[in-house]
Amino acid sequence: MNSKAVLAASSLLLTAAGCSRDYTPERAATGETIFREACLACHQAEKEGGTKLFFVLNDKNANPTYIAHKVHSGSLMMPTFPNIKGKKMRALSEYVLEHSSRK
Repeated sequence: MNSKAVLAASSLLLTAAGCSRDYTPERAATGETIFREACLACHQAEKEGGTKLFFVLNDKNANPTYIAHKVHSGSLMMPTFPNIKGKKMRALSEYVLEHSSRK
C-alpha cells in the first residue's frame, strides 16, 4: 500500500473512531439507564467478587470531573457524547464510579 493510501485510511479510521454520538438521555433517565443506552455497547462488565465492574480507574481519574471530561471529549477509540450534561452527567459519573475498581 502506498503512503497516500495509508494516510487516507488512517485519517478515516481516526475520524470514525473519535466521532460524536447524537445520544440524548430521556428526562427520567438514571445513571444506569444512560450507561446501558450510550456506553454498554463498548464497555462490557467483568465480575469481581460478585460485583459487575466496567472500568479500572487509577486513583487520580476516579472522580466525576475526569469522567465528565472523558464523556464530553472522547478519545481515539471513544466517541464524544456532548448531549449528556448537568444532572444526567452527574448520574452517569456516579454510576461509573460505583461500578469501577481502582488501581
